[in-house]
Amino acid sequence: MTDLPDQLKHRRTFPWFLLIGSLVGLAMSALFITLSFSELGVLTDETGIIVLSSGTLEARTAIPVTVSTSAFITLPLDDPRVGDVQGLGRIQVGQSAPDFTLRTLDGSETTLSDFRDQAVLINFWATWCEPCRIEMPEIVRAYETHSDAGFTVLAVNLTDQDAFEDIQAFVEEFDMTFPVLLDSNGEVLRLYGLLGLPMSIFIDREGKIARIYIGLMSGEQIDEFVGEILE
Repeated sequence: MTDLPDQLKHRRTFPWFLLIGSLVGLAMSALFITLSFSELGVLTDETGIIVLSSGTLEARTAIPVTVSTSAFITLPLDDPRVGDVQGLGRIQVGQSAPDFTLRTLDGSETTLSDFRDQAVLINFWATWCEPCRIEMPEIVRAYETHSDAGFTVLAVNLTDQDAFEDIQAFVEEFDMTFPVLLDSNGEVLRLYGLLGLPMSIFIDREGKIARIYIGLMSGEQIDEFVGEILE
């Protein structure tokens, strides 16, 4: 048998099996990452909320709202449409605010309809929500300024996603003297179709929703919106 030339003895065969194995491994990794992220959030169809593991909320539905650029993005509607609040599963500007009753920190109960003939701000908040912490002093200030004119605040805490001790500390820190309501099972959260935190519902003296605001409000904005419902 004839020996191979020396230059052929040292030639290496291209390792195709290694390339194919690497490509298969990359594909499997990509699939695993995709599946992992797909299970990061918990989608609740009733509320249109994605509650992520980081404790944030992401808006997924367009309704007539005023939206802070620092918060969750929705698509404001130029023409607020009127319909059945319960049937649509979404609150809308111009509709009667859905009534509810919740327990307060002191163990009593508060019902929204008890405040008919008053201007009401329903503010959804949680202790772990940093924008809630930033805007709360301005809400407290607005309440102290306008309460004699018939303005009140109902601070609805997402108690099913919060800790009672933290709620008490938060209320004491900001001297929240208006009703602090505990949404322990997410009933009001679902009723109002919560889209993000903080979320504020301004209700006029006739019980109609005048404005929906998602995100952090400035003191000037709060004064403007309160002025609208005090008219």
